[in-house]
Amino acid sequence: MKLNKTLVTLIALFFILSAVKIFSQTLLDQNSIKFESVTTATLVGQDGLISRTEDGGLNWTTQTSGITNVLNSNDFVNYVNDDGEVTNMQLAVGENGVILKSVDNGTTWLQMTSGTIQHLNDVVIYSPNNILVCGDSATLLKSADYGVTWTPVTINTTENLNEIATIGPSMMEVRVSSVVVGNGGTIFVSTDNIEWTASASGTTENLLTAAFVGNNVICAGDNGTILKSTDNGATWVTATSGVITKIFDVKFVSATVVIGTSENGTLVRSEDAGDTWTTIITTAEVDLYSVNFGSLSFGISTGGANTELYTTDGGISWSTSIVPPSASKNVIEPVSISQNYPNPFNPSTVISYNVTDNANVSIKVFDMTGREIRTLVNSFQNAGSYSVNFNASNLASGIYFYVLRVNSGSMEITKTMKMILTK
Repeated sequence: MKLNKTLVTLIALFFILSAVKIFSQTLLDQNSIKFESVTTATLVGQDGLISRTEDGGLNWTTQTSGITNVLNSNDFVNYVNDDGEVTNMQLAVGENGVILKSVDNGTTWLQMTSGTIQHLNDVVIYSPNNILVCGDSATLLKSADYGVTWTPVTINTTENLNEIATIGPSMMEVRVSSVVVGNGGTIFVSTDNIEWTASASGTTENLLTAAFVGNNVICAGDNGTILKSTDNGATWVTATSGVITKIFDVKFVSATVVIGTSENGTLVRSEDAGDTWTTIITTAEVDLYSVNFGSLSFGISTGGANTELYTTDGGISWSTSIVPPSASKNVIEPVSISQNYPNPFNPSTVISYNVTDNANVSIKVFDMTGREIRTLVNSFQNAGSYSVNFNASNLASGIYFYVLRVNSGSMEITKTMKMILTK
């Protein structure tokens, strides 16, 4: 009888320990989420977590990162490779200088050599040959070869650098392309991602996040700090956030709507490009580390203990219940592009597209080898319908691709179409 009691006790203890182990392995912090389309997004986090959804969060597939390092940030870019195929490249960065790369939608991940053991906090892909990473102890790295090799960039600070904000690849040639923020109120701006100039923030609070759209930049951080610039990061004013907790992430949903995530399930929201803010209290009781949007209405915020919050009204209300975009009548597609007409064509054709909110817009033409042929559009555009003419009189017959990229802060949408030139 005593043996049976001992056996029962051991069995019970086994299940308790197993449950604790499963719990500790499952409830991971989700630190960053990026949308590739209205329904497709990838998130990264604790213990090398990488997870991907292609149906707006109804189902998540855990991908094999091959590491246990904390991952802090991820980004992606679609480009035309040397075989004339559209390739999805993803990068994820994190603890102890880790950089992971995937070129197959995250099915496989390879570790790159970063050359540092500092914690890496953010990655931004402007284009496959222009990538920036920032991290602790003033770490700033640049890659010009699809993330294969990394070169340190000199910046005049010793502070931790926490996040990079960009107005998007469509505007890089015409004005300030990047703002990087860090501890102690650190802000630097750059027009070429090589030379960085300090910008006086007027605060000593740690700045954890930044977002950029048009000329407007929002920075936020410890103790509810929010700063706003209307001149590409040259000067700053303080805004009242309404919270005294950390603001981990801010994103522009549109040219005027901004969302920020904070502690204990709290978000802040602005409808006037960051001048005034309201507080949103959700049912989540964990810190919310990241937020991103697949459309002007549908977004996901991620946080501690595997938490995901969903919105279908542009961030006004949030729920743990999953309402995928296909099931929501509120989802607004951020951009659409038509097949060029005529197609096939000789020598000219017209490309028409629609932007539902003010955004940075670029349209570039590539040949079958992935070589950039021409930039057709490269500007900040107001919401509306547009068309652009492409004259290929000096080009040979063949298949070409036109790539539309729209960046409104939170969303960066890429659409690729094929056209045929016949002579």
